[in-house]
Amino acid sequence: MKEFYPFFVDYIPLIISNVIVIAFFLFFQKNTKKVKTSYKSKIAELESRSLRAQMNPHFIFNAINGVQSIMLLKGEVESNRYIGLLSKILRFTLEINRQELISLEEEIDYLEAYIGLQQMRLDNKIDYNIHLDLLQHPKHYITPPMLIQPIVENAIIHGLTPLKKGGFLTIDIQEDTHSLIVTVVDNGIGLKASKKMNNSYNTTHKSYATQILRERIEIFNNSKKGKMEFRIEDLTTKKKSGTKAMIKIPKQIQL
Repeated sequence: MKEFYPFFVDYIPLIISNVIVIAFFLFFQKNTKKVKTSYKSKIAELESRSLRAQMNPHFIFNAINGVQSIMLLKGEVESNRYIGLLSKILRFTLEINRQELISLEEEIDYLEAYIGLQQMRLDNKIDYNIHLDLLQHPKHYITPPMLIQPIVENAIIHGLTPLKKGGFLTIDIQEDTHSLIVTVVDNGIGLKASKKMNNSYNTTHKSYATQILRERIEIFNNSKKGKMEFRIEDLTTKKKSGTKAMIKIPKQIQL
């Protein structure tokens, strides 16, 4: 009796080799995607650090410029206080340079040091209030560093500095289901008046802080870690003036 010999047996080696090739191809493709994703993530991280590095010297330079005038006009005690606040800012800046995330509590401490420095530089003609409406302590929320400071810097330099007195800044931080919502409102001269003033003095000064902030937000959004939103509006009417800026940051909590 003739032994049964399935016709497909001759094709088994070919089938196995094809399966191996396909499996290798899928494995290679999967890992290539991982490498590309990791590569893009690294680029985004480096770009973000680079932009922070551009921002840091900008406002530190402005702060250092105030040291001489404080020493001449205020004396030793106030000079020491000013230098103490500046040292705190410099130390914070160095510490966060390698960090992608910090606590909201650290960000607020930094803000208060920065505003305190500006108050001294502007002879206390501005005041401020920070209002928190959060379910947990600020130390439990984490955020990319120095997202709020550029908005505050812009409000002080372009909105409040031209005032003779009575400048006020309100920083409101609250949360919804997915985001931290930070609103900064000042009673300064407003966006239109600020642009007009810069044009009339033919100044080349630009709002680098806000420009870099927008670039950082774009990089963050492209990294697909979440979505940030930023907008700014002029509050000026016939009876009042000012500016309102809002940034929405994806909420992250650490317990």
